[in-house]
Amino acid sequence: MSRLFITVLNMSITASYVAIAIIIIRSFLIKLPKVFSYALWFPLLIRLVFPFSFNSSFSFLSFLSLKTQSSPGIVEYVPHRIGLMQKPSIDIGISRINDAINSSLPPATSIASSNPMQILIGIAGYIWIFGIVVLLIYSIISYLKVINNIKTATLVKDNIFETDKITTPFVCGFINPKIYIPAGIIEKELNFILAHEQTHIRRLDYIIKPFAFLVLIIHWFNPLMWLCYFLMSKDMEMSCDESVIRQSSEDIRASYSHSLLSLSAKQSGILIPLAFGESNIKSRIKNVLSYKKPVLWAVCPAAVLVIAISIALIANPSNKTEYLTSAEKFLKYKTDYVGDASKVGNIIQLLEFPEKVDYDYFELHTENVPYGITVHLNTDTQTRNRYTGALNQTPFEKNAVIIFSLIGNVDYINFNLTDGKNEYLIQYTKDQADAMIGKDVRELSADKNTFAQLLKIADKIEGDFIKKNGNSSISTIGGADGPLKMHETYKADESDPITGLAWEVINRDIAYYEENPEVKIIDSKITRLELVKSFDDLTDETIEVYALEYRLLPEDLSKVVLAGGMDVDEDGWLKETSSMGSPLLVVSRKNGNVKLVGILMTGSVGEESRLETSVKALLENNQ
Repeated sequence: MSRLFITVLNMSITASYVAIAIIIIRSFLIKLPKVFSYALWFPLLIRLVFPFSFNSSFSFLSFLSLKTQSSPGIVEYVPHRIGLMQKPSIDIGISRINDAINSSLPPATSIASSNPMQILIGIAGYIWIFGIVVLLIYSIISYLKVINNIKTATLVKDNIFETDKITTPFVCGFINPKIYIPAGIIEKELNFILAHEQTHIRRLDYIIKPFAFLVLIIHWFNPLMWLCYFLMSKDMEMSCDESVIRQSSEDIRASYSHSLLSLSAKQSGILIPLAFGESNIKSRIKNVLSYKKPVLWAVCPAAVLVIAISIALIANPSNKTEYLTSAEKFLKYKTDYVGDASKVGNIIQLLEFPEKVDYDYFELHTENVPYGITVHLNTDTQTRNRYTGALNQTPFEKNAVIIFSLIGNVDYINFNLTDGKNEYLIQYTKDQADAMIGKDVRELSADKNTFAQLLKIADKIEGDFIKKNGNSSISTIGGADGPLKMHETYKADESDPITGLAWEVINRDIAYYEENPEVKIIDSKITRLELVKSFDDLTDETIEVYALEYRLLPEDLSKVVLAGGMDVDEDGWLKETSSMGSPLLVVSRKNGNVKLVGILMTGSVGEESRLETSVKALLENNQ
C-alpha cells in the first residue's frame, strides 16, 4: 500500500511541474484556436498515468536540480524506502523547498518498533485509498442519476434521443454514445447542438473526459490537478465551439452564442456528461463572439510548437543532464583537506547508498597520518550479512572512489554497517583506488564533464550489479583509458538447464539447513559450475560431470550447527563442502534433453583417474 502511494505521489509531483508549465504556456496561446490549448493537457494526462518516461536533453524538467532518477526513465522525488530511513529526506529539485520539508520530517527512533515516518506514510496511504473510494461512490451515484433521467427518452433519429427531464443537451454512453436533447428545442438551435455534440463524439471526448476524471480520482490529494481538470474541460468545450463555427459556411457566432445562453445549465456536480450548455458559459460566449477563422500559415507553426512543447513536457531529463547536475553538486564541496568537516559532510550527504542502508553520521580521523573517514550506516541484520561478502560491495566501492576523488589528503575510508547489535567494517585505501584507476583518482574530479562521466559509468555498473543478470565479469570505469575495475557477483545463466539442476541441488541443501526452525538462509550464489569431464562411451547418452561450488548466507550464523567437514568462508557464507568434499553433478544428455543422473562427492572420487569408475558405479546403481 505504502509503495503504491509513494509511486503515485512521485507521479503527482512530476505532473505538478508539468501542470504549472501548461497553465503558463496556455496563457500565451490565448489568440490561437483552443484546440491547441486542449492538446496541451495530454502530456499532463500521460504524466499522471505512467510512472516512467523516455529521457531527453530537451526535457522541461532539466531546469530542476534533480538527482532523483532511481532507475532509467523513473523520477523518484520521495524514496520508496523513506519509511525505513534513519533521516528521512526528499528531493523535489528545489533546494529551499527540500530543506523546509526535510527539516520537518521525523527521524527514526531507536526505541520505537517502527519508524515514525513509516507510520505516517502508512496512514497517508489509507487516507488516499479512502478518498478514492468516496469519490468513486460519488461518481457512480451521479452517473446513475443521469441514467435515471434519460431512461424514458424517446428516439428522434439515428443516435438522437429527446426527453423532458433534462434542461441542456449532452452526450452519454461509452461504447455507443447517444445525444440527448431537451424537449421543445427549435430547429435552428438543434442544428448547432447536434454539430457540437457530434464533434465531441468524433473526437472521442465522451471517453477522454471520464477517463481524465478517473485519473483525477487517483490524484485527488493534489489541488492543482483539480484546477487542471476544470481548465481542460473548459478548453475541450471551447475548442468544440470553435470547430462548429469553423465548419459553418455562414457567420453563426451570434446565433450560436444565443443558443449557449438559452440552454446554459448550472453545473450540479464535478462529473457531468458532455453538455452543450455546460458551465463557463460567459467565457465561452466571449470566445465565440471574438473567434476568427485561423489561416493556414499561422496554424502550422502553432501545431509544430505544441508538439515540441508536449515532447518536452513528457520527457525526463537526459542522463547527460542528470549527471552533469550531480557532478556540479559534488564538485561544489571538493576540498584538499579531510579536516574540512562541512564539505566532507556535504559530500557524504550526496552519496547514494543501497536499499535498506541509511546514512547516520561520519567520523574524521585526522589526529595522525594516515588520515581517514568512517561513514556510519544503519541497516537490518539481513542486509548487513549480505554486504559482508566482498563480491557484494560494489555500491560502497563506487562511493569510496567518489570520496577519494573529491578529498585531497584522505588515505582511507571506512563504511561501518550496523544492525544495532553487530557491526561490519568495509575499508578502502587511496592506494587501492589509484591502483584500480591506473592513475591518481583525484584526476577524475578535474572538471565537471570528467566527473559526470565517472558518475554515469559507476551508476551503470552498480545497476548491473543490483540486477545480477550477467555471468561473472569485471566491469571497467572509463574504458581502456581509465580502468576502475568493479567485480560483480557470479550468477550463472538461468536459461542453462545445467544451472537449473545445480539450483535443485542447492535448494535441497537450503531445505536441510532450514529444518532447524532457527536457521534462515537469506541469500545464495553459485561460485563455480564447470564441466570437468565428458564421457561418450559409457552409455548411449553423453555423460557429463560438473564441479559445483556455492555459498549460502544464513541470517544468523550463530544458529547454524556445523557438522564435520562443513565450513564457512571469511565473509560468513556457508560453503558447499562437507566431510565428503564438494558435489560433482553427473548429468546425461541426449537429443537436447538433460537430466541429473546423480551426485558424486570429490572426497569419495579421489583422484581424477578414478572419476570414470565412480561414474560407472553410479550408472549401474541407477539401473
